Amino acid sequence: MGAPRRDYEAIAPANSFVHVDDFAGPRQLADYLRLLSDNDTLYNEYFAWRAADTTWSSVDVRYWCRLCALLHWRDDVDYVSWYDDYRTTTM
Repeated sequence: MGAPRRDYEAIAPANSFVHVDDFAGPRQLADYLRLLSDNDTLYNEYFAWRAADTTWSSVDVRYWCRLCALLHWRDDVDYVSWYDDYRTTTM
């Protein structure tokens, strides 16, 4: 259910993501995601880093989405590739 927490922590601002390992199981994660969906204040706490952290505030986060899409896209394959560590992956 996703990359290890340490991978997210290596590239994402603190408190900017929800990680599956923070929950006892899928039900608890789903309940929390529903809570976030219904609670704008709680949801927006995940974006507080934009105002507080000057290191990340100038980063265009769309870059990471594009990078991931490029890493996973191939004409001849209809499955998703997996990389244990994006820093050591060769193409």
